[in-house]
Amino acid sequence: MPNIPEECLDYHIIINPVSGVGSAPKFVEDHVVPLLDAVNSRYHVHTTSSTGDAGRIGRMIKLEHSPPFRVIIAGGDGTAHEMMEGIIGDGEVGKWDLAVLPLGTANALHSTLFPPGSPPVAVPPQLEAYVPESAEDRQKLASLILALSDAKPRKLPIVLTQLQPNAKDASSEQPPAPIPSHIVLSTSLHAALLDDSEALRAAIPGLERFKAAAAQNITVFFPARVELIPANGGVQQLDPATGAWVAAYSGVGAPEGKHVLEGPFAYFLSTVTTDRLEPRFVIVPTVADPGEGTMDIVVMRPHRDPLVQAALAAGGDGTDVWPARISEVLTAAYDEGKHVRLVYDESGKIVPASKPGDTNVTVETFRCKGFKWAPTDSTHAKSHLVCADGSIYTIPEGGSAEGTVMDQSSDEHGFWVWGA
Repeated sequence: MPNIPEECLDYHIIINPVSGVGSAPKFVEDHVVPLLDAVNSRYHVHTTSSTGDAGRIGRMIKLEHSPPFRVIIAGGDGTAHEMMEGIIGDGEVGKWDLAVLPLGTANALHSTLFPPGSPPVAVPPQLEAYVPESAEDRQKLASLILALSDAKPRKLPIVLTQLQPNAKDASSEQPPAPIPSHIVLSTSLHAALLDDSEALRAAIPGLERFKAAAAQNITVFFPARVELIPANGGVQQLDPATGAWVAAYSGVGAPEGKHVLEGPFAYFLSTVTTDRLEPRFVIVPTVADPGEGTMDIVVMRPHRDPLVQAALAAGGDGTDVWPARISEVLTAAYDEGKHVRLVYDESGKIVPASKPGDTNVTVETFRCKGFKWAPTDSTHAKSHLVCADGSIYTIPEGGSAEGTVMDQSSDEHGFWVWGA
């Protein structure tokens, strides 16, 4: 049975009042504050007032208090991202322990820490009277309950992305601060649909706006060139039949152990922590068993598809046949992430892999230390978009984006999170 620590550290509660459906302030008042009061913990409440304000709050906490810092995120994945961006862009990081409350829209990190159908966390008897009876609310409080039970938080890997200017500007400009991400770093369809979804937020609340934005971008091919940066084990790729990691077999090798993928791309998404973007949309199932200091990347390149190849040979561009193909593959992500186990058969049909070593995969799944994404068409605006935890950034013309896993070898430097 978990115990309540005799001496609790201060907690900082960051409330995003506009995250998700705007329920964070009342949820904190009704459920979080009573729990903290029950253990006689001191707490400081900070409410964001604008986009990016969580970064300011993070810097203020670091300036005015001493580590380790314990923070309750009452918002979504983007709120945590903004806080980290402010902290990392301000020099020495320190040690941060996070309890996340799923009060945003997608809540990808919480869905990974506490997947649908997972058993509820144990509640110490001393806290039982202060925890709501609702199973849904208990699930929302799971990360905080673990924190108050003196459970050990798990390390939260971070990716740092540098937006590189073109060669001419690189010599004359100070490089921007790196962009941190702990959920997802993406380009192509995912970044483009998130960018467009903001315009739909008012008209289509909730997750439906993402589906509408996806429909606007599903025919887009994104011209770019990618270099995969090797980890200690090199660049590895998933064998869809066996589920084993093998030496990368897609693309071509490059100096220093790198691996090159030529576009165009339709889907390119990496993560270090979460296997899903929604409770049942398991887009990167392999990260459930993560590597050390690595990211997992899922890639779809439409010119590898037999139907698109046939359309190109006939003088078309393949965008008329591609929507049905990518939809078929991504639908399998809702079936426990089975899209990464699909291949093209000899007739061009999409089928489950059955033969080890089959390289005709529909989704290329890689494990490496990072990647460099370089758009190859300066006029193609959407290929210059990068999504880091839901925030959108633009690669300078002629530039690139390079994301690598941050070194968190020290126990006194980085981020941890309470999860099952």
